[in-house]
Amino acid sequence: MRHTWIIAAVLLTASVASAQGRRERGNHDDGRHEHDGFYLRFQLGGGYTQATVVGEDFAIKGTGYGFNAEFGGAPVRNLILFGKLYGTSAPNPDIEMGDITIEGQDDDVSQNIGAVGAGVAYYIMPANVYLSGALTFAQLTVSEDGDTVAESDLGGALHLGVGKEWWVSDNWGLGLGAELALGRVPEKNDSSKWNVVNAMLLLSATFN
Repeated sequence: MRHTWIIAAVLLTASVASAQGRRERGNHDDGRHEHDGFYLRFQLGGGYTQATVVGEDFAIKGTGYGFNAEFGGAPVRNLILFGKLYGTSAPNPDIEMGDITIEGQDDDVSQNIGAVGAGVAYYIMPANVYLSGALTFAQLTVSEDGDTVAESDLGGALHLGVGKEWWVSDNWGLGLGAELALGRVPEKNDSSKWNVVNAMLLLSATFN
């Protein structure tokens, strides 16, 4: 009987220590307010786009809106690998030739960027601040009344992002973000190339 009480006391002590350890870790093992497993982010916002012909004083530029969608997973806690879809549209863009700027006069004309690729994000916890980077294939187009009237070939782009999110449930976070995209795309059937710069401020909703 004496040995039975000793065993029971040891088991009780171990159980209390385990429960205390879980409380000190903030119950991280249940995945609540943790960046692990499946990852999904949607972002909408507005910003500025400029496309300049390399070696020439010619540019198309304007403000507009855009979206970003990312999906993937966390191989380790707080580190995310994701696929990326990115798009922007700048209605009624201005045309700049040297020192002359021709302001856009047609709201049915827009300058657009579409990109697809892959990237990585890292969350700094417990601040829930993220840093991200991605490489994409990007294309520059001009559309009128929804129809594409000019387009480039696919080129490469680098995306750099930063943001802050606040938990609104066990796995959903809402926040603010900023993204800078830098690309170079070749002209179709021509040797010319375009340098593309896009900067966006974004509202985000993230599941992780």
